[in-house]
Amino acid sequence: MVDLKPARPASADDRLTRIASRAIAADPGVVAEVAAGYVAGLADAGVGATLKHFPGLGQVRADTHLRSASLAADPADLAGDWLPFRRVGPAGGAAMMLGHVVLPALDPEHAASHSRAVVHGLLRRQWRYDGLLVTDDLNMGAVYGLGIGRIASEALAAGVDLVLVSYDPEQYYRALAGAARALAAGTIAPADLAASDRRLTAFHQRLYAPPPGGCGEAPGR
Repeated sequence: MVDLKPARPASADDRLTRIASRAIAADPGVVAEVAAGYVAGLADAGVGATLKHFPGLGQVRADTHLRSASLAADPADLAGDWLPFRRVGPAGGAAMMLGHVVLPALDPEHAASHSRAVVHGLLRRQWRYDGLLVTDDLNMGAVYGLGIGRIASEALAAGVDLVLVSYDPEQYYRALAGAARALAAGTIAPADLAASDRRLTAFHQRLYAPPPGGCGEAPGR
């Protein structure tokens, strides 16, 4: 995780996120340097890394495992929080996890995990980030009450490549059903799915490409 260590202790109701005890450092340069080395080490072992939790939880007080959260700051004021994502992700070929945090300056209605303004507008167009994007767990309290099927479909329609559903396998079907309905209704653009397929293929090939002159297989295949 590349969230910056917050300057103040966690709030009393932060029972699960606990960024203060999990973050690498408060200095974005240090976080980027450590994360880059870790990402490179994982890649050498054939493991793809995921940077989390964009837009960064260092300044977020609420625990998104339990309730919705908002980060009321302009993008210019988040340059430090975003530096590790911008520096490590493209260079290391890492995926990026989108947290369930609303950025009112960009989209007051949707969290980053299912916001087209954040995904397509900021990350894909402004940053030109073409790596994998994955949501945080849709079973988390910040979005669960909105309906997993709805959030899954909105995330895919926004341009996210993968949606994460963990802990409760019965919820997988709700996410799949919601995405299928959105696809049938034309809410999810086939071009976006094709782009996601290309990124998924590139991510896999980058990890498992045979060495020059070799004909090796991907591990475990």
